Amino acid sequence: MKREKTITKIKELLLTKRKFQFISWAILSFLVLVADYFTGPFIQFPIVYIFPIVFVTWFNGRRWGLLFACILSFARIFFYFLWIVSWSSLEVVVNVLIRMIVFSLIVFLVDSEAKRRVLLEEVKVLRGILPICSFCKKIRTESNIWIPLEEYINEHSEAELSHGYCPDCLREHYGVELPSQK
Repeated sequence: MKREKTITKIKELLLTKRKFQFISWAILSFLVLVADYFTGPFIQFPIVYIFPIVFVTWFNGRRWGLLFACILSFARIFFYFLWIVSWSSLEVVVNVLIRMIVFSLIVFLVDSEAKRRVLLEEVKVLRGILPICSFCKKIRTESNIWIPLEEYINEHSEAELSHGYCPDCLREHYGVELPSQK
């Protein structure tokens, strides 16, 4: 019961944090759009559009990153109607499509890097040669102490071990045959 309450509180905190992050990215995007509007059509800083897109992708995932990439790309079309420019509609649409493609590629790159980092944090790999006793299967540590295999694996990885009997050992030590599984 206590564990369930703790898990519920953690989920609520994470949800609140996500909402706060999302609002932060939306405000940052709005500020970028306002700055872009006031600098006019001839001064372009598409690099600043990348910041909210990267942040929302890193913390909220690919879908939100793509949504922000599309919204920020299309927002520039509305500016062209407000500014008096001599560009044709085709030039405006091509520029928006180029931005959308570039922003989408950035979203995919950032999302794959974020997922890779999460996976790297999860994986704890045992590497190298482990000195193990041929009889009792204890492992020698760096400080020349022999410890059981299970203890070593628990200390040096996130794996959990459970014990059971394989059919050969069950037959050899207890004389019991397992029913054949088909």
